Amino acid sequence: MAHIVTLSPKGQFTLPVSERKKLDHRQFLLEMKGKTIILKPIEIRVVEESDDLESFSQLASSSFDFWENDSDDIYEQFYSSKNSS
Repeated sequence: MAHIVTLSPKGQFTLPVSERKKLDHRQFLLEMKGKTIILKPIEIRVVEESDDLESFSQLASSSFDFWENDSDDIYEQFYSSKNSS
């Protein structure tokens, strides 16, 4: 069923009670496709709580693992060959 809703000066509109009763979500993703407004129900929940600082530290450490690869150290190989000549 279609309903006519009015946009308030603050950019708000009210969903008719008959349509709200059909919904089991309180948060929605709003998409604009041209002049068409699409509301999609979403559920936001915390999957796992963790210490963000600890997680960041682990991520930072693992992101520099490539520096520890001696076989890939071109500059070290270059300078060691220069010094041995």
